[in-house]
Amino acid sequence: MEDNRRDIMLRFFWVYGIILLGFIVVIGKIAFIQIVDGSFWKKLEEERYVELRPVKAKRGSIFSVDSDSGELLMVATDVPKYDVYIDLGYTYEKDPKTKEKKRVRVIVDSIYKRDMPILCDSMGKLFYGQTGSKTKNQYKEYLNKYRRMEKGNRYVLLQKNITLEQWERFRKFPLISREKVRKSRQTGKIIHSGKFFLTNYISVVERNVRYYPYYPMARRTIGVPLSGCDTCYDGIDGYYSNFLAGETGIRKERKINPGIWIPVDDNEQIKAIDGHDIVTTIDVRLQELAENSLRKCLDSNDAKSGCVILMEVKTGAIRAISSLQKNKDGVYAENTNIAISSYFEPGSTFKAISAMLYLDKGMIDSSSIVPTFDKRFVGARTNIKDVGRINYGNVSFARAMEMSSNVGLSQVVFDNYIAKNRKMQFGKDLLDYFYYDRLNMDIKIEEPKPYINEKGTSVDDILRLSFGYVTAMTPMQLLTFYNGIANNGVMVKPMFVSDVLKDGQIVKTFKPVVIKEKMCKKETLDVLQDILKRVVENGTGRRLSKTSYGIAGKTGTAEIGYSKKGVVAIQHRASFAGYFPTDDPQYSCIVVVSEPQKNATHGGDLAAPVFRDLSDRVVGTRITYKQKTSTLQKQSPNYISGNVESYNKFCQNLGLKKPNTISTWQPNKEIITIPNVIGMTIRDAKYLLEKQGLIVSFEGKGKVVSQSISAGTGFAKGNKIHLNLN
Repeated sequence: MEDNRRDIMLRFFWVYGIILLGFIVVIGKIAFIQIVDGSFWKKLEEERYVELRPVKAKRGSIFSVDSDSGELLMVATDVPKYDVYIDLGYTYEKDPKTKEKKRVRVIVDSIYKRDMPILCDSMGKLFYGQTGSKTKNQYKEYLNKYRRMEKGNRYVLLQKNITLEQWERFRKFPLISREKVRKSRQTGKIIHSGKFFLTNYISVVERNVRYYPYYPMARRTIGVPLSGCDTCYDGIDGYYSNFLAGETGIRKERKINPGIWIPVDDNEQIKAIDGHDIVTTIDVRLQELAENSLRKCLDSNDAKSGCVILMEVKTGAIRAISSLQKNKDGVYAENTNIAISSYFEPGSTFKAISAMLYLDKGMIDSSSIVPTFDKRFVGARTNIKDVGRINYGNVSFARAMEMSSNVGLSQVVFDNYIAKNRKMQFGKDLLDYFYYDRLNMDIKIEEPKPYINEKGTSVDDILRLSFGYVTAMTPMQLLTFYNGIANNGVMVKPMFVSDVLKDGQIVKTFKPVVIKEKMCKKETLDVLQDILKRVVENGTGRRLSKTSYGIAGKTGTAEIGYSKKGVVAIQHRASFAGYFPTDDPQYSCIVVVSEPQKNATHGGDLAAPVFRDLSDRVVGTRITYKQKTSTLQKQSPNYISGNVESYNKFCQNLGLKKPNTISTWQPNKEIITIPNVIGMTIRDAKYLLEKQGLIVSFEGKGKVVSQSISAGTGFAKGNKIHLNLN
């Protein structure tokens, strides 16, 4: 019995000893961790919740030049946005008496109950209508819910995407700020000296977002952020990203919520360097006019889409570019930049390319006779027909171009290529005159390579190629060709940016890039320029003929076949490409309108009015243009009712028996009163005067400073008035 008791006690002491030893080991380990490894674990905890993180630099701004004033207008820039969080949880403080830590509210109850209702009311008013905003009562319920929570209430989102202006007001709200209070040393009175920001209550995440003051103007040209990447852009913004992006900085930040980091207030950081600014070639006034005029044309003709480009002849600088498509809601918007990224069969605007080839290789001259109307060529499956099927018989090649004859252009290619068994050579020869390659412009947009079936041997395809089918190109690529004609045969690359700025100073300037020094022989160019003038004066572009400065160019109407519910229908694509003024070309322009649903379907009816809106504004405000006037126009007195005798005497002195430059006053003509157009732009003045039946000429640029016939004077319709601009 005694032996059993001794054995039990021995076992007990062994167990007790083992437990005691284990306890000592645990206590030792804890002490070791606190004393020896404490700094390591503290550092590890800090690394988990505080780390060095990249700081995105402010992206540079994009400017446009206002040619009216010469000022730089901002079209894209970075603006700060703020996401604000409030701490509704608990923290720990040492009791001054017991030195023990106790759990207390970050915002004590007395302050919260006093200021929270006022804060909610202020936020409800400041953020009214903004995404994520709430009413006064909703804010109260929202904050009280999180304050009642034991966990998950340390950093509660108050509002996202606060603007700088809103932030400056927000930070002065009750509960967010508190009055500075101190006691005067002299009087002992309490002094209230403004408010200070309670950073221990509030956490702020600041970030930059891209802002477009003229949005959606030139949306796809300036560029928009690409989905899934807050630093990726297309358009000009994307192409010049190396200049605009700046240099990323580094700073220490603390993680407050999953994915949410706020800066830690210390000096351990590398400051971010803001990006450079760039100046585009876009003229915002012309851009606005181009978009409005194009939208009006599309809307009035219920068209599917359209685009317009205005280019400076000598430099290739793009002054205006707009692409509009009808969306599912029936509203026109710039969803894609079809002027650069979409290619199409150009139709008759391509005839200028064929004509350059024919003339330059000596196959014809402008007086060569060609057929028109309707013809079946040997080897072809179908007839070639002229639009409207108007039978002009045999005409000169120049006249065939004026009337845009498909048959006339086809006859030349048949005689020189098909009949001579050189079918494949026509496509190869075209490569020498049209730039069948990407322009690779300074804009981040997918540009397709122009298409041509140079190996095609079908007679029908070769014939149709001569007038703009079986080939495809973008509007910008086609305009570059016409711009080269205007630039005396020198083809330049289109450009979108002129300068790079740093702190307002130019650090880099971009010069025009020449693609081809010589497109064709000088004699060919002279004949082709004359033909393009005559297209406007006597041919399919007659709607553009009545200008004092002169327009040259070519209309185009391409048929588009598509199938809808098994029914094949024909749609049209109307275009006009040309340049102005004809005597000294300074600007080129192309307008393309696709699938109009109203009666107008041809380039001269659809595209020409948009071209005219731009050309009138440009000549009136951007070009110093001296109109050529006859001796009679320079010396003629104002001709009004009552001075018939003096007018007849004036004509007799010039030896004119039957003057026809200025209309003779007749009693049965309607007498009108001349309006006062001084101070108006030339576009508005011309519209007002021409609406009343007057023929307007002008010189200079800017606004009207004088008119040859005084306001309020009676005048007959059909008479002329001259305006001076400055």
